Amino acid sequence: MSERIKWLRTVYEDGRHNAFTDIRLFRGSYYVCFRSATSHGSLDGQIRVMASSDLREWRQVALLSTALDDRDPKMAEFGGRLWVLGPTRTPNFPEELRSASRPYHFQSVAWSSADGESWSPGTILDPIHHRFWRPREHDGAMWVATHMTHPQHGREDYVPLLRSTDMLRWEEVSVIHEGQRANETDIEFLPDGTLVAFVRRETAGGAGTPLKTSRPPHTQWEQHDQPLDIRGPMLTQAEGRLYVAGRYMQPKSEAEGGGAWRDTRLYRVGDDWQLEELAVLPAPDYAPERAGDNSYCGAHYLGNGEMLLSYYSGTSDRAEVFVAAIDIS
Repeated sequence: MSERIKWLRTVYEDGRHNAFTDIRLFRGSYYVCFRSATSHGSLDGQIRVMASSDLREWRQVALLSTALDDRDPKMAEFGGRLWVLGPTRTPNFPEELRSASRPYHFQSVAWSSADGESWSPGTILDPIHHRFWRPREHDGAMWVATHMTHPQHGREDYVPLLRSTDMLRWEEVSVIHEGQRANETDIEFLPDGTLVAFVRRETAGGAGTPLKTSRPPHTQWEQHDQPLDIRGPMLTQAEGRLYVAGRYMQPKSEAEGGGAWRDTRLYRVGDDWQLEELAVLPAPDYAPERAGDNSYCGAHYLGNGEMLLSYYSGTSDRAEVFVAAIDIS
């Protein structure tokens, strides 16, 4: 285990696949949300929400479900309420709208709570056909990056920036990235109003995960390339520095059988937009070394040089949800 990891605790495990996490401090308690299902690719996902006052003992406060496959939940606070947003996957839609690489339809749903205990019914977000990532509040509104992978709706593999004043109806501000199989994208506002985006791409041979920046009104984007391939990207900041976390994909050599090694890592972003590795997060004993199913972090800065990360790790059929405190000083 990395020397920077001060402690590691299990939030939830039940022998099934629990994955795709986020964490939020709300009204004095910590909340972790994640998908709970039979396996990584199964169609029975539900969103489990756990709460803790001390980061040691966790209790379930909600099991959110649309009766479809609910995935990739993200949390936000807005209007005095705690929100969970996530895409839901519909397997049965007209054959003429499918493609070999896009066999499913996605739309995103939001739930909210004023106290973290009682939750609203799910509401489909507008526009539909978008997979929402983590919303951020700035200048009296909420902002989010989504991605769309449905060519029948006119755009494929593009990542727009959306803005909302009610968390339910969103309008496009600009296009952060398009093409190169762009998908999961996290955003973070810097104190001077600059918006930073971290864009997952899946081009042949690996082209790295770029950081992109935009000044107000956030209609133009500048790209800053870096070579590391990071999946399930997460952006956060602490004490004037920017940090990213996600699943680091390291290509295997032919002698190693091809493919990629993969593990969950935390990085500090340098002034040149390159990534400095800080910590590799551990996997449970039953997961294959550097070859399991993992990542999808949430973050909260605890202060005093400690970063709290939520993440999952295991295999495609069994995974646990963890929280870890990491020394970033």
